Amino acid sequence: MNRFEASLERAGYGELVVIPQLAIQVSGGEMLVLLGPNGAGKTTALKALVGDVDVGRRALRLDGADLSGTPGWRLAHAGIAFVPDGARCFGTATVHENLRGAFEATHRHADAASRRRLFDRAFDLFPILRQRLDQLAGSMSGGQRQMLAIARALMIQPKVLILDEPTAGLAPKLVEELFEALGRIKTTSGCAIVMAEQNFAAAVSVADHCLVLDEGRPALAGTVEQVRSNEKLRVAYLGL
Repeated sequence: MNRFEASLERAGYGELVVIPQLAIQVSGGEMLVLLGPNGAGKTTALKALVGDVDVGRRALRLDGADLSGTPGWRLAHAGIAFVPDGARCFGTATVHENLRGAFEATHRHADAASRRRLFDRAFDLFPILRQRLDQLAGSMSGGQRQMLAIARALMIQPKVLILDEPTAGLAPKLVEELFEALGRIKTTSGCAIVMAEQNFAAAVSVADHCLVLDEGRPALAGTVEQVRSNEKLRVAYLGL
């Protein structure tokens, strides 16, 4: 079973330290969601995990293997996929090209059957992508591009999937569909998921563990049920 452990120290932007210190652990088939208000440090924490911001110290371990010195661009080959915010895809490439490119970047010697299996899995999770296979990603709606961004990450067969606010700006119906798909990914792929999210109600419907950040520091951590039952802290940090 995949086991992802990470610790960060002094993550931020130049002299601005956003995350003084943070440690997370999550296993395959589980989801850890980072919660907190805007500016709490959720996005910075995720970017620090994959080496996209300055960090004084970054320690990563996946299934016991030390990946601390692995540059961000190599993490995909180690089984760690990052989906940043903003539904980012290659806008001038088709849906098919986006998916195929992710697969071929990490599976250069794989056979056609393996590629077909991963395409079928992506279409099972997000049927709209099959219908839009030859459409340019840049001409799709924001929700469709977000689905494509997640499907593209799954084409590398990640052991760890890191998502930065995947439902930001989406209509309620699309939020529901996206979280249903994430729940299926969690339970069927054996993938460990780390996600930053603003939508508390939707996130805890599929998450197993929560970590609430306040000004870059852990304010509350535990299982979903523990966070739900702590009314004082929910009101203070989540406004609920």
